[in-house]
Amino acid sequence: MKAENEDIKYYIGIVALAGILIGILFITSMDGSAVVEIGDTVQVDYTGKLPDGTVFDTSDPEVAVSAGVYQEGRPYKPLTVVMGAQSVIKGFEDGLLGMKEGDRKTLNIAPEDGYGPSDPTKIDVVPQLDDISATQTFDRVIEVPVIQFNMTFGTENDVGDTVTVPDSPINLTIIEIADIVKLSYDMEVGDMVEGGQTLWLDEVIEVNSSHIVIRHNVEVGDIIQFPESPWNSTVLEVTETNITLQHNSVPDTTTYITKQTMFGPQQVPVQVHFNETDIILDSNHFLAGKTLTFEVKVVAIEKANTELVSTELVSTEMVSIE
Repeated sequence: MKAENEDIKYYIGIVALAGILIGILFITSMDGSAVVEIGDTVQVDYTGKLPDGTVFDTSDPEVAVSAGVYQEGRPYKPLTVVMGAQSVIKGFEDGLLGMKEGDRKTLNIAPEDGYGPSDPTKIDVVPQLDDISATQTFDRVIEVPVIQFNMTFGTENDVGDTVTVPDSPINLTIIEIADIVKLSYDMEVGDMVEGGQTLWLDEVIEVNSSHIVIRHNVEVGDIIQFPESPWNSTVLEVTETNITLQHNSVPDTTTYITKQTMFGPQQVPVQVHFNETDIILDSNHFLAGKTLTFEVKVVAIEKANTELVSTELVSTEMVSIE
């Protein structure tokens, strides 16, 4: 009987210890003394700055207004970071580790822990004074996969039919239909092509069985707007072979250019900057190569393992009592 009483006291002690541990965990989570660890979900207020103090992003609407970066319609609220999920840059996530609710910290993040170094292969340079060819040569016959052809022109077509390129005055004659559809441009010397995707009036100056040559009919003083370009261009000179353009300067901006990728055509953000002689087109992330400073405050921490640890302790109690 005495041994049984000792066993009962032992098990009661285990239960009491487990209860104390659960209480400690609960109190810890309530008093904000829990620290940020991998697996936690953290709510963070932040303001990001460049080395010169320029604010580029913030969760505080008042700071955004003061810095001139306020975006209408954007929700300004703490950022949710799942630690270890790599949803933010490495330097930002690493800087949160060990912080407690209410803590503030300044994070200085080098490019290698931020958006990486600037990749020179992603930077193109275009002269502001630009010569382009006054003529353009292209194949008379083109080949199109039948799936793409059917999506563009429909399935009710036969060899010899004429189809019109969408949003264009250009006609094509079907010369073969198989897995690949062959089409021939219907053009003659003297034809004028305008509208659709053309930037200017084009004149057909040569046609043979293999190719077609067109001349761009522009005049000095014409203003040209290229697709996806935030600037326009003025025609300065026209010769038989070349057209000289002056690309007109615009303030620094970001535009979106369609580029072919392994996933097909995609809109890629490109930073545009005019210097004295050239246009710099940079498709790197706008923060690539820059050292960043973040002022952060941990607003809330949701511990990933609190519930798990509590459950394990309760399970231990039950096993011991049995």
